[in-house]
Amino acid sequence: MTTNGASRTSYLGLIRLQKLAKARHELDLSRLNAQQSAIKEENDALFRMQEDRFAVNTTAFVPVHIIMKRLETNKSLQAQLSEQMVEAKRNLLRTSRTLDTLDSRLRGLEKETSRAEVADETDEYMGHLLAKRAI
Repeated sequence: MTTNGASRTSYLGLIRLQKLAKARHELDLSRLNAQQSAIKEENDALFRMQEDRFAVNTTAFVPVHIIMKRLETNKSLQAQLSEQMVEAKRNLLRTSRTLDTLDSRLRGLEKETSRAEVADETDEYMGHLLAKRAI
């Protein structure tokens, strides 16, 4: 019974750690998504600036080469972020699967412990019944 208690405690500790790791991976993924959307918004603003150059009664205050250079930089940043997002999703999935596995093992251990307790109680009850008849 002590080993089952120790195993249960170990599983609970591992599950707690995996939940923290999962939360960290979710936070990383949301940070990357926020960066990706910020770059998208910046690109939209840059495209509007470029379109404003051709609008009537508008003075262009940002040179085209600066806009183009920033768009190229954002494109490479988006590529890097995409790779990082793939890795973050992979890590989150791996952590989620590990957490699910630990949860199922803990449930299995609890079922096994419960069955053993019921079997012990049944044996004890049967022993009492047999002892009464022997008297």
